Amino acid sequence: MNKAVVGILGGGPAGMSCALWLKHLGLSPIIIERNAALGGQLPDIHRINRWVLGLPSRTGPELAKLYSNHITEENIPVNYNARLTAVEATAVGYRLILQEADETQTSIRVQALVIATGLQAQGIEVFGKTPELDLLYARGLIGCHPTDHLDKLECLRGKTVAVIGGGDNAYFTVKDVAAVAARTHLIIRSRPQAQNTIRREVKTLIDLGLVIEYRETQVETFRPSQDGIEICLNQLGSTSVKIKVDKVFTRTGFTPNTKFLGSLGPLANIDKQVRGYLSTDSRKRTSVDSVYAIGDVASPNVQSVVTAIAEGAIAARAIAEDIGTRE
Repeated sequence: MNKAVVGILGGGPAGMSCALWLKHLGLSPIIIERNAALGGQLPDIHRINRWVLGLPSRTGPELAKLYSNHITEENIPVNYNARLTAVEATAVGYRLILQEADETQTSIRVQALVIATGLQAQGIEVFGKTPELDLLYARGLIGCHPTDHLDKLECLRGKTVAVIGGGDNAYFTVKDVAAVAARTHLIIRSRPQAQNTIRREVKTLIDLGLVIEYRETQVETFRPSQDGIEICLNQLGSTSVKIKVDKVFTRTGFTPNTKFLGSLGPLANIDKQVRGYLSTDSRKRTSVDSVYAIGDVASPNVQSVVTAIAEGAIAARAIAEDIGTRE
């Protein structure tokens, strides 16, 4: 009897975990990865992740290598550089149409589909589209990726920097940048959402005068100046304030990678939560039959490597049970 094939969209920690569990539950997983390597966002996060039990002092790229090596050792198939272009319902699941790196098309028949496409960092689009903003971004004066400041720290020495955002990534960026910059402006639209530990560390920098914090402050405009960027700020209950900086790092959060589902037939009307996150039950089933969602794409409140791995296992168990029931 042939093993049931399960397609997994996304090769981050959630997708890899699900594939591993599916294999050992007697099913046949295949990972569909749009990039040339597994790992999701991990290869781009050059920061030690202290939250993974048993793997202390590992950076994102190191974790990605560990996990992808495990998938290779298990001989779990991966379609790299592949993009899902169409989904057709069949009597026993779905037919997936993929566009490969060489522009050829292939199809895979699966009995279940797992969506593990993760998140993407919000870019300058959150500030509205203006020619000035586009120009500054094109000149490399505005960075949007959560850790894109790490390889630029020496260039920021003695400079004035603005960091926009109130979450963990914003505060970690401020801590890193303030170690070299002459002055760092932390601009928070409402109130801080970061963990207390990193907030206390930044509070020390504020007390030392190295960081200026603006709360309940909106960015009105970005304008190129002769030697950098002029930012017009609107603080709640006060007049506008203008600051001049050499570099801006935006840390305004993430959005789930779900927009592409709207053109994929049976997946177009999948139920979503606020902000586009996928809705699931406790076993990671979505509103579409035989379709599951795991990891950050379905978890707006708890986003981490360990929860993604756990959700991969939960979904795999549910898939094995659901397929067994149907058979």
